[in-house]
Amino acid sequence: MCSPYLLPIALYLMRLGAQEMSTLAVVLRIVALLAFAGLMLLSVSWCRNQAKARARQDHGDRAPLVTNLTAFGLFFLSLLIFSSSPAGFTALLLALSGSLLALAGAALVVRSRAELGAAWSFAPKADQSTGLVTTGPYRLVRHPIYLGLALLAVGEALAFRSWPALFIALSGIIPTLAWRARAEEKLLSRTFGERYEVYRQRSKMIVPHLL
Repeated sequence: MCSPYLLPIALYLMRLGAQEMSTLAVVLRIVALLAFAGLMLLSVSWCRNQAKARARQDHGDRAPLVTNLTAFGLFFLSLLIFSSSPAGFTALLLALSGSLLALAGAALVVRSRAELGAAWSFAPKADQSTGLVTTGPYRLVRHPIYLGLALLAVGEALAFRSWPALFIALSGIIPTLAWRARAEEKLLSRTFGERYEVYRQRSKMIVPHLL
């Protein structure tokens, strides 16, 4: 169904010269990085708004969060060290697909964060006063922010054609995001009880209709 739109794009890219391909690949890699940088700036702003912690909040296990942040640190280190040349048609296609994935992931994170409102927190917390959010992206999955972060990481690795970074994303970032999700589900189940159990039965954890 998408082929009528993709074919003209592919034909256009194939007609580009080597220097033009390389330049466009670099631009797309910058776009992918800007998606991550913009998300980080927003995260700093969100964390500042959460500076005054609510005493009634129930705190969850922070080990999954620390491990996940460590995986992200290793990921971006490998992204900087093991990035491949932007030259060639393959590099351009990967830069294009990767930047689109990264933008989609960042957009999903921002949309999901907006839906959470006051219920959002960087570290795992739950509070009856903020309620259980089941609207917007949360209608389909219980952890759309983690889905967005996974798309962002895979997109960055593809855009930079960094196979070590892709390996870390698949074997480090995604498993630790799933660990964070399971830890938060225990906390949410403890806080919201039967309401959360009903919600969990009618939704997927991270991937719509699959997982």
